[in-house]
Amino acid sequence: MRSSILVVVVVALTSVGCKSREEKLQAAEDEGNLLVATKAKLLKGAADAVKKEGKEAAEALAEGGGEVVKGIGTGIEKGLKEVKLTPHESLAIGGLSATRATRGEDGTAAHTVTVYMTFEKAWTGAVELRAYDSADREVGRAKVELDEKESGAHYVDFVFDARTPLLTAGHFDVRATPKT
Repeated sequence: MRSSILVVVVVALTSVGCKSREEKLQAAEDEGNLLVATKAKLLKGAADAVKKEGKEAAEALAEGGGEVVKGIGTGIEKGLKEVKLTPHESLAIGGLSATRATRGEDGTAAHTVTVYMTFEKAWTGAVELRAYDSADREVGRAKVELDEKESGAHYVDFVFDARTPLLTAGHFDVRATPKT
């Protein structure tokens, strides 16, 4: 009897602990299916998040890129258009002042520098704008005859010779010569 109990226990243990080849393959297949299903769900979740959040991220990225382009455009415009202006003492004597100067304002002829001027006194005479390079050498002049009333202000266009290197001019001096 003891031996029959021992045989039953051994048979039961071997049948429980040992799986058939088919059972092992099925378990491996089930485990593989679970891994693939888990990865697929992970990818689907990531794709859904990208669809949802990706639009906002793309908009933010594009907006940031747009701001960079605007900044570059503003910097280029500022660098190419605005000029350093030095008023000569003759302006103050005549009651004139020059506060701002730019190259190539919209609506002006080529090789034009526009200066905003105020006239505290009535003025009749010439106003001259001189261009200087970075080595402080004069590279061009433009003159405008004005007949202004007291307390006036407006933009004055100075048209230079086409050979004047306005884009490389380091600064401009503006001076006034009254009509005698």
